[in-house]
Amino acid sequence: MLLSVPAFAERLREACAEKNAAFRIVYHINPDGDCIGSGYALAMILRALGAKTAVTGRDPVPAQFRELTDRLPNDNLPDGALYIGVDGKDRSRTGQTLQEMPYAFWIDHHGSPETQAPSELVLPERSACGEIVLELAEALGVPVTPQMAELLYTALVTDTNCFRTVSTNAVSFRSAARLTEYGADAYGIARRYAMVKSPARLAIERTVFGKMHTLCCGRLVSSEILLSDLADAGIAEQNAPELQNINGLLEVIGSAEMTVMVREYPEGTPEGRTRFSVKTTSAKLSARDIAEQMGNGSGHPQAAGGFSDLTPGEARAKLEALCAKALEAAE
Repeated sequence: MLLSVPAFAERLREACAEKNAAFRIVYHINPDGDCIGSGYALAMILRALGAKTAVTGRDPVPAQFRELTDRLPNDNLPDGALYIGVDGKDRSRTGQTLQEMPYAFWIDHHGSPETQAPSELVLPERSACGEIVLELAEALGVPVTPQMAELLYTALVTDTNCFRTVSTNAVSFRSAARLTEYGADAYGIARRYAMVKSPARLAIERTVFGKMHTLCCGRLVSSEILLSDLADAGIAEQNAPELQNINGLLEVIGSAEMTVMVREYPEGTPEGRTRFSVKTTSAKLSARDIAEQMGNGSGHPQAAGGFSDLTPGEARAKLEALCAKALEAAE
């Protein structure tokens, strides 16, 4: 059931008041700064209400966020801990095992036509799940500590690519202002996740631009990253800090109305061998529609993605064809 922030907060408060209250907070596969920041901040909020908490996901916390999360060890949870999904469009985004768990609560900013839990807080108009968790903390009357603010500001900065995505709006900036007042280091977080570039990051950016296709009179731009490209750049894993927001790199091309990024994943990756991202700069073009036509993609109207069993080359060609058709229809 979809609930308002006050109604959802009240149900959480009631759950925290139960004897031996405990929550297992689950973030999505291939975790990013938003699900990590939101999940760990939520854990702190629920602890402030007297509950035990643990944050988990199929994949480990990416290296670039461990400085924040290593200071927040999980509690030992009793049997019967309630499951909360954070920042996942639906249960499938948690992985094969965790999607089968009995979720009691669900918090997200993507939106799904299907019910994910008895109590859902879903606000697609928010640019990051971290904004929703901030509103929830304030509705619960839990003081937002500097540590919580750091986590939530990280969620906001990484999911908006430092306030540069189409989803960034007035609420985003009001949230940023409040988090700064609560103690978030606005400059330090922005510098860490959006400004500083390592030699490996610069190397992979050169590869992306070197493999760029410009189609439809410059309205469509695509590129790809293969495993061999990562090895050449000295990047060891797909969740490495050097790949933070790499899917948005092509948006610097001024003529681009749609961008496609295709990334090869290791053999045996459960979701598929190729990960793809689609972004649009116009409300007339739906990235989500393109992603869904690939089979199992999802996301926001103007930023979506997913995995495919196609090879990177095959996936790229199919995405280019789908995007070209969408651009033609939008004329």
